[in-house]
Amino acid sequence: MTFADFRARIPAINSWLLAGVFFMIPVTVAPAYWLTVLILVLWLIEGRLGQKLRALAAEPLVWAFVAYFAVFALSLLWSDDLAWGRRLLGRQYLFLLFPLYLSVAQRGHFARYVSAFLLSVTMCELLTFYNWAQLHVWPELPDGIRVDKGADDTAPFVDRILYTPALALAGYLSAHRLLFEMTSLRARLAYVALFAATVFNLLISGGRAGLVGFLALLTMLAFQRLVRRPMLAAGVAAALVGGIVFGGYYGNDYFRLRVDRAFDEVVRYEELPKASVSQRIVYAANAWRVFAEHPLIGVGLGDTREAYREMNARYTPNWKPAWNPHNHYLYVLTAAGTLGAIALAAVLLLPWFLGAPADGRERVRKALPLLLIVICLFESYLMRSNTTLMFVLFTAASWCGARERPA
Repeated sequence: MTFADFRARIPAINSWLLAGVFFMIPVTVAPAYWLTVLILVLWLIEGRLGQKLRALAAEPLVWAFVAYFAVFALSLLWSDDLAWGRRLLGRQYLFLLFPLYLSVAQRGHFARYVSAFLLSVTMCELLTFYNWAQLHVWPELPDGIRVDKGADDTAPFVDRILYTPALALAGYLSAHRLLFEMTSLRARLAYVALFAATVFNLLISGGRAGLVGFLALLTMLAFQRLVRRPMLAAGVAAALVGGIVFGGYYGNDYFRLRVDRAFDEVVRYEELPKASVSQRIVYAANAWRVFAEHPLIGVGLGDTREAYREMNARYTPNWKPAWNPHNHYLYVLTAAGTLGAIALAAVLLLPWFLGAPADGRERVRKALPLLLIVICLFESYLMRSNTTLMFVLFTAASWCGARERPA
């Protein structure tokens, strides 16, 4: 094989490597970084840099993702604690990889990327089922592969905060394939089984944000499938959401415990300073106070921790101070103010307004930002590695070549 032959094969090689990065989403991001380094090296060796950079410069999403990172980097100029700011900024570097992933992804290989992700989720679900059985049904079984975060966590590699958003997207994608792509009975039955397993995983995992995000995606899917019959779509969505929620509540003790606890913590949050939901209410209130005092450009990424501490000491001294308000909108508003809000809105909403032809990915292009819009109400998910990687990768794969005419 000549060097020219090797360079000609690089796009195909990189597409397989990119599928490997998709596989890492619900597992661990460390191998994803190494795979990305290899992708970058091959991308450079392939050449045609001028052509590729011009193509990237013509994509509005590239500018939106880079600008989102740039706003946080810029906020360090008015931060006193640069060490903390650089640490938090390190959680945003995945946004700078979006142009590379967009350049490497191939429109015709989208099914490959989705399959790699679903294969990884399926593996995690099987391990989760074992962990759940070992914890609740057959305690005499040997310990399985289980994340060391909490006594009731059943996920194998990441805790429920990061695991359930991946499950939410996997549930949507498996149902999407079932409704729009699969034609053979065997394939349909396989995706019915995967969808059911994913729903059960969501119910036993205890991750409330991921479950709410999944129910939002399920509602969207009903309207996507019954686009010309909105009343029927609303009825189907209500039946599905109600069935999952009520079935989970009355059929799973752990799910019922988590739901009851959440309602109790909302009602009595002032009496429960150590409870998860109670803390989030107080964190959100104090973060909003920080933003209200610095509405234009925030306090700067580096000074968010100290600003939260000072506001906590002023208004809620009996509560443990937060370094993260567990709400991504408030995280952005406190760090970069209205400027940051504009950048975040561009990242989440631009996919809703950009024009692109129907190519089989158009529904996913709308579903992905909806998931993040919902779950970011409950956690700062776009500064978490696994969920940020999921958002960046799927946005790149679902939009690559979307406005180009197929050859």
